[in-house]
Amino acid sequence: MEPCDVLVRHLGLCEDVHALLLEENTWLKTQKTAPEESLIERKKAILPKLDESLSNLKRLQPELFSPFDDSKKLVNESHSKLLQIFYLDRENEELLLKLSQPVERASFNRFAETDQIDEFHGRGGTEPPPETPPEPEPPAEPPGRL
Repeated sequence: MEPCDVLVRHLGLCEDVHALLLEENTWLKTQKTAPEESLIERKKAILPKLDESLSNLKRLQPELFSPFDDSKKLVNESHSKLLQIFYLDRENEELLLKLSQPVERASFNRFAETDQIDEFHGRGGTEPPPETPPEPEPPAEPPGRL
């Protein structure tokens, strides 16, 4: 198989993966639930195609690339699309993680109210404030001085 054909097929597959991840991202943002089973099945179905594409890419030999064809452009486009895929996949993972956390955890407020802090430290609001200590007396004159 010609290197350009392998690269064109790989780029097309990358575009399909990107479209699936965009669909998943839109679902997660709008529905705020895990994706439907049909989307998950489509993602699973594309995995063998990705394995085959990777295998075909590994079999390419540098000496078969022509300096006059679009192979360099195709490699750059595939690389760019893969970066978009990685970014989108990471965002989808973060959205799924956020959706899977319990509600109490998601709404956790790390700043407590003043009365909660006082209660924790045993300083109930009914106790009077501590008295200020009396001022110390000035030191006595040393003996022997007039």
